[in-house]
Amino acid sequence: MKYDNELTLYKRSSNFLWTDPYIAKNMLKAHLDFTNDAASRNIKTINKTVNWIEPKIKGKRVLDLGCGPGLYSSIFAGRGFDVTGVDISASSIDYARESAEKCNLDVNFLCMDYLNGDFGTGFDAAFCIYCDFGALIPSEREVFLKKVHGALNPGGVFIFDVFGAGISLCKSEFRNWRFSDGGDFWCESGYLALEECRHFPDSSAWGFRNVIIEENGFSREFITWDSYFSQDDVSLILEKNGFKAVSFNYKLVESSNFTSSDVIFTCAVKV
Repeated sequence: MKYDNELTLYKRSSNFLWTDPYIAKNMLKAHLDFTNDAASRNIKTINKTVNWIEPKIKGKRVLDLGCGPGLYSSIFAGRGFDVTGVDISASSIDYARESAEKCNLDVNFLCMDYLNGDFGTGFDAAFCIYCDFGALIPSEREVFLKKVHGALNPGGVFIFDVFGAGISLCKSEFRNWRFSDGGDFWCESGYLALEECRHFPDSSAWGFRNVIIEENGFSREFITWDSYFSQDDVSLILEKNGFKAVSFNYKLVESSNFTSSDVIFTCAVKV
């Protein structure tokens, strides 16, 4: 397979971390390690976030987009909300369903791509946590906001978080290659990894590319994005897509042992 020599702005790869059978299982393990912030935030921050969100919901039907293994969904269901959780990872959704069943929680978990799937309408609130919004490229954000807008009842709230500019203080550009004996996050067998991180300051975006070349010659490319925003950026994007920002919170993520703690939570209302 031929790969580009250099990562270009907002390029997508044909492979996806959350649907790769091997990597998705490792992502799930990271989600369920509540002592760190690697895939989901630590349990203290999760509970703090839920407590901030709950009073903002006027109604009972809520939509958890990018729900992963259902950590937030299950907490809200336990507090009496009618919850639908959506995630593209089959491993995470399977775990979420099994966990909810063990706890006698009635949660509607859907395994689908929330940019293309039909997750329904009539919700009083939707939330998307762990900076998933900034992992979308601009064209995807417009699709996403249109779908969220259509899913919400009039006056419904949309709550999400994004990285602030402080993310750039804990990242640096690099290109690197390394060998691994395997059995780690990327691959079960031995492999060569080609790694690249690029900053696109004019677009407020960091791009990450990993090309994994296995011992048998099979290769896969994974590209992910972290965009960062100011409060004004967020307000303008929302305004263009039928929402109005009503409040912001910069203090829910006090620290992070995986990435930046400069995180802006936004509560917006459908207009």
